[in-house]
Amino acid sequence: MNLLARFRRFKRFFKPGLIVLIPVFLGCDAAEDLGTEFDLNTNIDVKLTQLDLPSSNLYIDSLRTDGEDRLIVGTYNDPLTGRVTAEGYFQFRFQRGFMPGDSLQYDSIQLVLATGQVLPLIGASPIDIDVFEIEDTLINSIIYLATKQETKSRQVGNLTSTVLSTDELVSLRLDDTYGQEIFDFLKDFPDSVNTHFFKGLALSSGATNQSLVSFNTAADTSRLRVYMTGDTTYFAEFNIQPSLHTNIVRDRSGSPFSGIQEKQTFDLAGDDRTVLDPLAGITTTFKVDALETFFADNPNILINSTIIDFKDDGFAARDTLQGFHLYFRRPDGGIFGPAIVQNSFANIVMADQGYLSGSSAPAAVRYNTDTDMYLVRPTLFFQSMYNNYLNSGNLVYVEPLRGDTIQISEIVLISQTEMTLGQTVFSNNGIKLRIFYTDVDQ
Repeated sequence: MNLLARFRRFKRFFKPGLIVLIPVFLGCDAAEDLGTEFDLNTNIDVKLTQLDLPSSNLYIDSLRTDGEDRLIVGTYNDPLTGRVTAEGYFQFRFQRGFMPGDSLQYDSIQLVLATGQVLPLIGASPIDIDVFEIEDTLINSIIYLATKQETKSRQVGNLTSTVLSTDELVSLRLDDTYGQEIFDFLKDFPDSVNTHFFKGLALSSGATNQSLVSFNTAADTSRLRVYMTGDTTYFAEFNIQPSLHTNIVRDRSGSPFSGIQEKQTFDLAGDDRTVLDPLAGITTTFKVDALETFFADNPNILINSTIIDFKDDGFAARDTLQGFHLYFRRPDGGIFGPAIVQNSFANIVMADQGYLSGSSAPAAVRYNTDTDMYLVRPTLFFQSMYNNYLNSGNLVYVEPLRGDTIQISEIVLISQTEMTLGQTVFSNNGIKLRIFYTDVDQ
C-alpha cells in the first residue's frame, strides 16, 4: 500500500471531528479526585463514565532473553510466584591490548561484570557463581527464549561473594589452566585474534547461592582480561558480545500459582489481586466487555479522551516495573510476541500519534511513583472500537493498514523490559477505564 492510500485509510479510521476536539481536552488542568489532566468546568458539555475492567492472571511461557544486554544468574524463591533459577550464557571476543610475543608470561585471567538488579532487595545478597565453558558458540541472528539451555562442558571458575546493591563490580578470577590456553592462542595466532570466536561461557548458580543477580554486559566495566607480566603488567581485553541469553527454570510448586496452565486465565484463591512478573511468565489480562453496554447506550457521541489506570498494590519485595504495553489476546489464549517489530497495528494498542501518523508507536503504560498508579491514554483506539461497534454491533477493531477485522475481548499486559527482576501486583478491582465524551447533536 502506498503512502497516500495508507493515510486515506487512516482518515476513514476515525469519526469526523474527533481530531479537532482532542486538543481542547489535552491541555487542561488536573482534577485531583480523578488523577487525570482534565477540568470538567468548561463551556463544552463533557461527560465522564468509569468502567471497571475485570482482570485475571495469565501464564505465557515465551520469555525472550536475548537482545537486552543483560544476563540473569542465580536463584530466588518468590512467595507469590514461586522459585526461579537462572543460568546465563555469553560470547566474548578480543577488543584491544597486547599480544604475548616471546617476552611476556601468563599471569592470570579475570572476568569483571557490572551488576544491575539484585534479589532479595534488603541486605547483602550472598552469591555463589560457577563458570563453565559451553560446547557451542552463540549466534547473534537467532531468537533465544528462556527455555533454551546450553550444554556445559568443563568448569573454569567460581566466585563466592556478596552483592550489597546495584551498580557494583563483581570480579571472578578464572582457572589458570583456562587462562593459559587463551594466552597460548594469543601467542601462537596473533593475526587471527580479531576474527576468532572462543567458546562461550555459562554463569550458573552454585551450591550455596541464595540470590538472583542481573549483570549489565553492555557496561564499559564488564569485560574479560588476560594479564601478562614482563617489565610491567600488560593485558589483553575481551568484550562481551551481543550474542547472549539466559535459561530460566520455573518451579511454582507450593506457590499460589501451582498448577496454572499456559495461556489459561487463573484467579488466586481468596485473592482478587493480579500479577505482572516477566521472570515467572505470569501476567495480567483484562476484559473490555463492559464497553458493549456503554456503546449501546450512547449511539451518538464523540470520545474526547480515554484513560486506563492500574492501581499498584505496593508489594515491596521486588522492584516495581516501570511500564508495559497492551497486547490483544489471541484466539489461542496467548499473544503475538514479535508484535513490537512485526505487524504491531494488528496486535498492540497504539498511542494516538501512531494511529495519526501510521507509524508503529505502541501505547506505553507508565508508572507514577506519587500515586502508585500506571496510566495510559489510548483515545483513538477506543474511538475506533466505538465507530466499529456502531457499524457492526460487535466489539471489533479494524486494523487500519490492511482492513482486517479483529475481535477484541481481552487485553494482555506485557512488560516493556523482558529481562527484569521487577514485579507489579495490581490491587483488587484495580483496573479502571475512564471515558470523557461529548454528545453530538442529531
